[in-house]
Amino acid sequence: MYNNTESDETLIERVKKGGCEAFNPLVERYKLSLYRLMYRIVFNRDDAEDLVEEAFIKAYRSISRFEIGRSFYAWLARIAVNNAINYKKKTHNVKLEPIEWVEHSLTNGKNDPVEMTEEKLLKEKINIAMAKLPPEFRAILILRVEENLCYDEISSILKIPKGTVMSRLARARHKLKELFEKEGVH
Repeated sequence: MYNNTESDETLIERVKKGGCEAFNPLVERYKLSLYRLMYRIVFNRDDAEDLVEEAFIKAYRSISRFEIGRSFYAWLARIAVNNAINYKKKTHNVKLEPIEWVEHSLTNGKNDPVEMTEEKLLKEKINIAMAKLPPEFRAILILRVEENLCYDEISSILKIPKGTVMSRLARARHKLKELFEKEGVH
């Protein structure tokens, strides 16, 4: 029997020894965080769910290559982000849906209908601007701003040098600023 309080390392060791059911607590532990990350990249619930499932399948199949002592979430996120970027490059489609990822930063607890409408319009403008970013830029912004990961963690997830992370992040912020100006986001 495995429970969700065991460490990632303990569960991974058990999976490596053939205890496939030990992977379930890892899925439960990280599926919501991974879903949020995927949704912010692809802006579509169904696609995000598919990408999360695919990431867990790939992680399970290659768990033997996972190095104990490293962050399992960073390894898993790298698999998922790479899948999402490849998916977006292949499909070139932008399906806009309402997003919740900016709500916590915009909601101020007031129930003023005018303010609520203004916030909703701002969210829509941010959604449109983010959807227009190339997937690589969107992923870096999400990992840095929303997931609050450091440059080294992002470098590990995306398998790119730290300097590349920093330069892409700067370019992503610049491009987002341009898009905000174009969309009238102040």
